Amino acid sequence: MLLLAAGVVPGWLVPPLFVLSLVAISFFASIKGGWFGLAKRFRTSAPRPDLFMKMSTGRMGWTHYNRCLTVGASEAGLYLAMMPSFTPFHPPLLIPWSEIKERRRETSQFKRVEKLIIGPDRTVVRIEALVMDGLARYLPLQRE
Repeated sequence: MLLLAAGVVPGWLVPPLFVLSLVAISFFASIKGGWFGLAKRFRTSAPRPDLFMKMSTGRMGWTHYNRCLTVGASEAGLYLAMMPSFTPFHPPLLIPWSEIKERRRETSQFKRVEKLIIGPDRTVVRIEALVMDGLARYLPLQRE
């Protein structure tokens, strides 16, 4: 805004710069958080499972996904998807249960979360415990 007020950036350029910054943030969040790495192995085009919860909160690496995750479960595995505006760098994932190397409950920032260690890269994913409780019939036993 300071550059706009100073006349350095023309007003017509602000909307494209804003959109470009959102795209850049989504891209770097996907890479630094670990979604990009998981998508290399677990990207899916299958429809979301019948059992799912929208607007869930989770954390992957240092990236915090506040009320923008869809978390689902089926016999095939754990389904994770983002709100449509973020899907270019966060494609839907279907993670087979066998790829969850560890699963345990913990308290993170005063909330109960389910901590999952996924795949050979051991990507850490934390999802609200209440959401995971809703998917309990499909969840594998806790492993450490």
